[in-house]
Formats: sequence, structure tokens, C-alpha cells
Amino acid sequence: MSSSNNRIVQFDVLRVVAALAVVWLHTSAQRFDICYPSVEWDARNFYDSLVRWSVPIFVMISGALFLDTQKKIDIKSLYANNITRVVLIFIFWSVVYGVYSGIGEKGLIGLVGRMVQGPFHFWFIKMLIGLYITVPILRVIVADKKLELYFICLSLVTAFFIPMLFPFIGYMSDIARDFAEKYYEEFGIKIALGYAGYFVLGHYLANNTIKETVKRIICILGILSVFAVSALTFFASSRVGAPYLFFYEYINVFTLFEAIALFVVIKDKQIAPKYHPVLISASKLSLGIYIIHPLVMNVLFDYGNIDSASLNPIYFIPLFALIVFIISYCVSFVLSRIPVLKKFLM
Repeated sequence: MSSSNNRIVQFDVLRVVAALAVVWLHTSAQRFDICYPSVEWDARNFYDSLVRWSVPIFVMISGALFLDTQKKIDIKSLYANNITRVVLIFIFWSVVYGVYSGIGEKGLIGLVGRMVQGPFHFWFIKMLIGLYITVPILRVIVADKKLELYFICLSLVTAFFIPMLFPFIGYMSDIARDFAEKYYEEFGIKIALGYAGYFVLGHYLANNTIKETVKRIICILGILSVFAVSALTFFASSRVGAPYLFFYEYINVFTLFEAIALFVVIKDKQIAPKYHPVLISASKLSLGIYIIHPLVMNVLFDYGNIDSASLNPIYFIPLFALIVFIISYCVSFVLSRIPVLKKFLM
């Protein structure tokens, strides 16, 4: 991977495309529940399936950087710098979103509750804090290559593959599915569940060469996964008569294939130096774009009555996502030039 000013440019590319993908995802999700069933819903289903890899890519980049054993990260600096910074970002922007949304029907107590909970997309911020807390332990694991591979395999089997069987068991019998889920839950395998698998996988993929044959297979699986998620969501929703979102989960074998495919392809791409400044600038504001874009979407709708359904969603969803992305970038850029606000964006 190439570097510029001590930055890995491929990671900057991944951050930018992941930020755009998150905006695209939330744009696709507008009206998702209320327009079912329709051609509009079919379009939203496909567009949503196309970018399920967005958040996992962010997690994999963080894992590649924080678990790099060549960098010294002690527990004190981890809490004093990284975790404290993310907590302050969470508090500041939760207040901003709370103030924008107003008191509401539940009054002041409801407002405080929303600020404590954070806006809907801040689940990612809370998850990130949880991952940062585990960094000292995960760094010990990745220092031993065999132990790292064991952890990844454990995560793939217990978090990604086995849970994928439950919906298919449900097609045969709801009772059998409920029994299988409860029986599996009683094993209590938690250590490699959740986003820790993506976190460690990011470090592994960043530090190991993937054979071209294997890379081609991964890419094929990634592409097929997009269509699999879209098709399975369509048929499962038709079966229950309402949008069925299980296959949209980030901890999902299809999302896993999508994320790995994109990561390994871009990781090995050579990026021309002339593009580095633009990519680095956009990458530095990727967190700001993630934080701000729902606010931009709310303002566009509240004051302009504009959303992804303002024109034909089949072509306007991607266009609207690009518009929101550009506005979010511009707002983040301006705010980042204000010293007191910069630390809450980058």
C-alpha cells in the first residue's frame, strides 16, 4: 500500500467510498417501510443491498490501524486520547441533534433521553467506543498469527455463518427456528461475536497478501452477495407481507463477502500521487460527513420538502445521495476551519 504524509492512501479511498455508501444507504432507507410493496420499494431494496458494506469497511480500517503492533498504543493514551475524543464527539453532536429536533411530545425529559441515546446513526459511535476498549486485548491476539487466525475463524463460524441458518430453518418451522436460536444462545459464545470480527479481519487483510485466484473468488462472492441480499429480502418480505430486514444485518455472511471484496481490491490499488491531496482531504472529513449527513437530510426535507422521493426514486436515490454527500462535505469543511469545532469532526 502507498503512503502520503504518513497516511495509507488506500485507507483514505476506503473511508471516502464508505462515507458515500453510508449516505447512499440512509437515502435508500427513506420511506422504506411505507412504500412497500411497490416498484419504488424494489429500487430501494436493491440500492440498499448495494452498500451494506459501508459500516464494516469503517470498522476494518480502524482494526488495521489500531491493531498494528508496530505502533505503540498503551491503555492510558487509548483512554485519554481516542476514547475520550469519541465520547466528546458523541455528547456534542447528540446535543446538536437534540436541540434541532426540539422538545417534542415527551417534553424536557424526552429531549434529555434523546440526547443520552444519541441520534439513530450514533449506534456506530457507541460501538466504536466498545471496540476501542477491547484494543489492548485484541492487540495481544493479533501479535500471534495463529491466534489471530483462530479468532477470525471463530468469529466467522459463530457470528456470521451459524446465525445465517436460522431464517432458513424458519422456512420449515418457526418452532424449529426458535429452538435452534435458543439452543445456540445457551452456548454463550460471545468473545468473537459482533464487530470484533471485522476489526481483527481488517488487520489481517491489511498485513497479508491475498493470492490473485483467491481475490477473484472473493470479488465474485462479493458481487453475488449484493444480488443475494436483494433477492432474499424481496422473497422473505413477500412471505411475511412486510419488509424483512434480516439479510440487511451488518453481521451477515453476505455483507462480510461484500466488505472483504471491496477491502482487498482497493488495498492493492495503486493511487496516482496527483489524487492524494483530494482523497486525504475528503478522508479526514469522513467522520464529519457520517455525523452530519442525517442533519442535512432533515434540513432539506423540513425547509425544502426535498427527499429521495421528490423525483423518480429509481434514478433520484443515487443523485440525492450524491447531493447530500457533497453538502455534508462542504458543511464539515467549513466547520473544520473553526478551531473549537474541528475536534468534534476529525
